[in-house]
Amino acid sequence: MTDTERYIAFLKYSIDEQAPYPDFLEEMDWDGLAKFGVEQAVFGVLYYGLNRIPQEVPHRPHRRKVAEWVGLFRELQKKNEQVNKDAARVTSFFYSKFGVKSCVLKGQSNTGYYPDPFMRTPGDIDLWTDQDEDTIMRIAHSIDKDFDLDYHHIEVSGLVPTSLEIHLKPSFMVNPWYEKRLDRYFEQMKPSQFKQFLVLPGDRKICVVDRAFNRVFQLTHLQHHFFGEGVGFRQIIDYYYLLRQGFSAEEKENTMQTLKYLHMTRFAAGMMWVLHEVLGLDEKYLLTQPDEKVGRLLYSEVLKAGNFGHADKRYNFGGKSRWNYFFLETWRNLHFVLYFPAETLWGRPLARIMFAVHKRKLRRNLEKSLRSDKAATK
Repeated sequence: MTDTERYIAFLKYSIDEQAPYPDFLEEMDWDGLAKFGVEQAVFGVLYYGLNRIPQEVPHRPHRRKVAEWVGLFRELQKKNEQVNKDAARVTSFFYSKFGVKSCVLKGQSNTGYYPDPFMRTPGDIDLWTDQDEDTIMRIAHSIDKDFDLDYHHIEVSGLVPTSLEIHLKPSFMVNPWYEKRLDRYFEQMKPSQFKQFLVLPGDRKICVVDRAFNRVFQLTHLQHHFFGEGVGFRQIIDYYYLLRQGFSAEEKENTMQTLKYLHMTRFAAGMMWVLHEVLGLDEKYLLTQPDEKVGRLLYSEVLKAGNFGHADKRYNFGGKSRWNYFFLETWRNLHFVLYFPAETLWGRPLARIMFAVHKRKLRRNLEKSLRSDKAATK
């Protein structure tokens, strides 16, 4: 059994509250496990597993080592507390200041699925609103005139300490045809969102999307990052806990019909293999029959890439110019062309053009709107 195999086995044990403690603790490299947890952004999940090992069990890590883990977890807890506070503050601010309803995507909204909300490594705040793109552009400009515009979200600064992204759309696809379908799906589901609330630790309340929407949206998010810089176990564990909330046969059928409409059934089948074979998710929670061939590809990439590709030694996206980033990303995606031709062969190159055109349109609309406001005040 290799060190990596032990790390994965311990991760599997950590998320299965009924599993007995592993029989390979004597051989565990606890420092290596902690490093793996940081690279994959699942340290809090592994810490939860460590706490489940009875004190009398032989080969449990020494108290000094446990103290190191406790220190790292407390830092994680403080970060969660800050993001919880900021997420609640942001959603309240948007409604009180602009009359805009908003919900938190992914991130802290997923902590409600975990047995301990502090297990999850927090990131930024992803906010989706009930407004159209031009209105959100105006709001973003009023908050931060130097905002950073991406194709599907706007990053603004100065409102809260945590990085904030206001989403123009929850997610996107690089194939233009399926991107239009995804946009239609989001617009169809939009009226039924902004009605579910989650109370975070510290009595912080945020609005979240419903589980039916999440089963589709979060899989599109996984696919987006898989074809981008890479995806790690944090997002997969999010999806694991989401599916463990359960669903009816009708809900499962509806989810799969949507994924078929979005041309995502093969990616979904590969992810089901990872969730079932690697992480031990019970078959009753699987959305479709697992695909081992695709699943092994996804699993291999997850191990190599880490959280958002930060551990990937094959590609270095940091500091690249826009064009160098594009060519490196295209080269990486060509390795998946036999499995996902629609997304890799021609979808991604065309997507860059589509993204640039749409961003330019949004900028022009904002400039036109600001000129109209200025003229009206004269």
